[in-house]
Amino acid sequence: MVCSVCKNKMTHKEFNFSIKNYGKILCRECQEKNSKLKSNFTKLKQNKKVTEKAIKLHNALIKKGFDAELEYFDGHKHVDIAIPSKRIYIEIDGPQHNNKKQALIDLKRKYYSFKNNFITLHIPNILMEKETIYFSIEYIIKMIEASPEQLKMEIEKND
Repeated sequence: MVCSVCKNKMTHKEFNFSIKNYGKILCRECQEKNSKLKSNFTKLKQNKKVTEKAIKLHNALIKKGFDAELEYFDGHKHVDIAIPSKRIYIEIDGPQHNNKKQALIDLKRKYYSFKNNFITLHIPNILMEKETIYFSIEYIIKMIEASPEQLKMEIEKND
């Protein structure tokens, strides 16, 4: 395991601590340099809009080496999780997304993301439950690792 900033090796204990407290993989030295990042991440986790399920998925993605960000603002809206380097947004959708008004809002948001060359993955909240979360994360990672072109071809093939 290496620090995402300085690329120095780090212990498993440092790794777990940094993900829990900073939301990023940081060695002890970089943690000390980024105390503001810790307070921002703590505030973000305390934000009522950030769900435990989003935090769990975010942490799993960080552990797999993705540059995932919680509550990412793209200039138009906040996204549950973003992976800017992969041009992917992830939304974890609860039951409130099952009505026409919210579905239209989601479609508009997806359109604006698509215009900016971002793909939005909508993950039903139920897939983030204890018995399915790891299986779901496995497939989410497979989708993230696929290039946007592959995803586009898959979508077109299934239409």
